[in-house]
Order: sequence, then structure tokens, then C-alpha cells
Amino acid sequence: MLIENEDTSQFTIRTSDRRTFRRCLRKWDWQSSLRQNLRHSGTEQNINFWFGSAIHFCMEDYEGLNRFEDPRRALYAYYHAFSPDELPLGAEMHYSLGISMLTYYMTWKEKHNKQTEFATAWLNPKTYEPMLPGAPGAIPAVEIAFYIPLHVYTIVDADDNQIIDSFFYDGASTEDLQIFLAQHPEVPQDWTPTSSSEYCYVLGETKHLVKVIGIYYHGTIDRIVVDRYGRYWLWDYKTAKKADTAKLATDDQVSAYLWGAAKLFPFKVYGFVYLQMTKEKIKEPKRLKSGELSVDKRQKTTYSLLRQAILEDYETVQRAPTKLVQFLNFMAEQEEPEGDRFIRWDFIKRTPEQIKTTEENIYGELADMLNPNKVCYPTPTRDCSWDCPFREACILTDMKDDYALAEFFREFEARPHEENDNEDEWRKHIEWPDAEHPLVPMETVMNFDSSLVISEADEDEPANGFEFYYEEEC
Repeated sequence: MLIENEDTSQFTIRTSDRRTFRRCLRKWDWQSSLRQNLRHSGTEQNINFWFGSAIHFCMEDYEGLNRFEDPRRALYAYYHAFSPDELPLGAEMHYSLGISMLTYYMTWKEKHNKQTEFATAWLNPKTYEPMLPGAPGAIPAVEIAFYIPLHVYTIVDADDNQIIDSFFYDGASTEDLQIFLAQHPEVPQDWTPTSSSEYCYVLGETKHLVKVIGIYYHGTIDRIVVDRYGRYWLWDYKTAKKADTAKLATDDQVSAYLWGAAKLFPFKVYGFVYLQMTKEKIKEPKRLKSGELSVDKRQKTTYSLLRQAILEDYETVQRAPTKLVQFLNFMAEQEEPEGDRFIRWDFIKRTPEQIKTTEENIYGELADMLNPNKVCYPTPTRDCSWDCPFREACILTDMKDDYALAEFFREFEARPHEENDNEDEWRKHIEWPDAEHPLVPMETVMNFDSSLVISEADEDEPANGFEFYYEEEC
């Protein structure tokens, strides 16, 4: 659900851009909207990003308008929004994985949300003022794209969008603007922060037709919730190989979004809910050939599923064999108030001093990004093989093979210099349920194309020689 926001810009920075900037300058140079702004043509072929978008879409609907009435139906619709030749390698197996993860999420949420009573906030799409759920004009606060003006302006070549120069102006008053323009003769004297006209700007002996464009901090908040005490929290979903809590105290996305929330919303944001879903299929408790429940601690099941199976077999836990009771206790020990190995949430806060430091870091990095003499050298690591779509181009650049490099970039295109994260091409092909398109039966959703899904007996083996990894968070 996209919040209406007129404060968009042709040039933005995001937390992901900042991470790439710190990680590898050459990759940042190819990807950033401040530089070449390139993306791969066609649909996303990185299975991790494709799957991450799938889970986010399912949560967006389920915790928002809930048009599909079940997140698994949303996953079915997402999968079918792609033609067969557009689906990335491994999409069928990840569909099965997603069904398992979403099934467990609904059970997990019912149990863990009893104390907090988190509910999706509803907002006025123009002012962000809180409104009652379902009120006329109100929308659920899911997938909120935001743009925060940084008061840094770029002088851009009107022909190729290359940044020629940049300057800071906080727009305090008309008098300040006049003083500012007098101190910066390179800026047209009739410029204002809201104007978008083209100007003639002399650089040395060369005249350029230029535009003056502001830079914004851009992001998308997965969800805003209200707890039982009326406090507002930002909420973010992550899918990864395993939950990582060590990074949360310093996570730059958490810090940046809480910094942004303080500038955006007319209500105080109390903290950040960081919910992590591991990419594992949750299974029914394993049974031996004899039919008895297994006590194998490696099986991917949960305390609640095991307890339910014990009750079905023995009516009460007390009647179960001692080894099963001990195993049940072991499973209980693996769970924490924050969750278990499959889903956990952590509640994070930042102090005012940390928020201030975040702003200082953002401006410090931006100043470095806008350095016209910045040399964008690579920082190769073992992650390049799976994490970087430009790896081949990086090698060709070092080889100075200009012809092969030009051929490689034929598969890439410049992003449109309009920011709208929710206008993904696949969204145009989502079949929303309505009078003409009734809800897909859950039997169809659950058993969809089972011949393409890896069997449980072989699930630890690559299918058809294909091996995939869950290294990237999405």
C-alpha cells in the first residue's frame, strides 16, 4: 500500500545504497541513482530477492487489506504473475518453501501476538495522521514508501543526468536564500528549492544545460503497528538462512528508519519490530517405521507440533514414554519469548543520541558519495559470486576488455529517474480476487504443481543438479 508522497526526487540514497557504498565502490557506481543507476533488464533472476519480494507481498496483503484472506493465496497469485520463462531458477522449490513458512507464520503469530496485541495502523495517506481502521480515506500502513529531503541539491547535466556539482541549503528563510545565492554564484539566482526549471550553467569554458535537483533519503517501511498500549512501532520482515540478532544493536536500517520516522510522522514511534523468518520447511514430527514418534533432535519441527502429535497418540503428555516427554521438554527449551528457530521477533529502540549520530553518518556518507574525484575501485570478496550481478563486468573492467564489457551491459538498463518501489512490473499481472475472479481454493494453493516440488525424501539433495544458497537477507 503506497502512501501518497509528492516529495520524490530523481536522486535518492537508501540504506542499501549506503551499504553497497561501504562494501564495494565499483558496484555502488554501477547501481546508485547518484551514478550510473543500472539494473538488469527483465525480471529479477536472483532467487533470494525474488523470494524476498514474494514474502513481502504476502505480508503486505495479509496484514493490510487482506484481499486474499490467506497469505498463501497471495503467494499463489505472486507466482502466477510471472510467465514460465520469467521465473528464476528454483522458483518452484521456493514456492513450496514459502507455503510452509506462511503456514507456520499464522500459527506463530496467533500464539506470540497475544501479549503485545500488535495491529496494523491506519493512516491518512497525505498527512500520516492516524485514522480508524476502515475509515473513509484511510489506508493500512503497509509498504509505505517515504522520501525525506536532505537539503542537499545537485546541479545535473540535463542531457545525461550526470552530477556536475552539489550544495547544501536548509531553506530556513527568504533572506537566507538570498544570502545563500550571493555566496554561490554557480546556482541560478532565480532558483528556489521547489523549482525544477532548466538553467544554463558555465563550467570553465563549457556551457551546460542543467537542472537543480534535491536529494532525498528513500525507503519503504514494511508495516507500522500499534500495540495494546497505543504505542506505534515500525515493523520489518526479513527472510534469511538463519536469524541474526548480534547485528541489531548497530543495524543501520533500524537506525535510519527510526531517524526517518521522527521526521515523517505526527506521532511518536516507540521502537522497531524486527521479525526474521528462516528459510526452512517446518514439518510434522518425524515417525519411525514402527509408527512411533522419533526423538531425533535434528528434525525440523516445533514444540507445539510435537505436543499435538503426543496428545493424538497418548491423549495426555503424562501417558507418553519418558523419552518423548524429555524430548518435548528439550523442544520447549529451544523456544524463547522472542520465538524459535523458524520465526523470531526482536524489539529494538534507539536513544536520541543514536538518532542524531545516524543523521551525522548519513550526511557524512553523502558528502563522500558526491565527491567528484571519488575513485570507485572494487572490493572483491567470496560473496561476489552470488551477491553481485556485476561480477563479470568487474572482471572485464580489470581486463580492460571494452568490447566484451559493452556486450555485457547490453543486458542492463538505466532505471527511470522516478522513484516508486511499488511499481514492480509483476504487480501489473497480479490477479486480485473480485466478482470475476473468486478466491483460489486452498487445496489448489497447497497442492499446486507438486510434481515440480522437491520431495521430502530428497530435500537435502539438489534437484536436477541445481544447488541454491540462502546467504542473502531479503
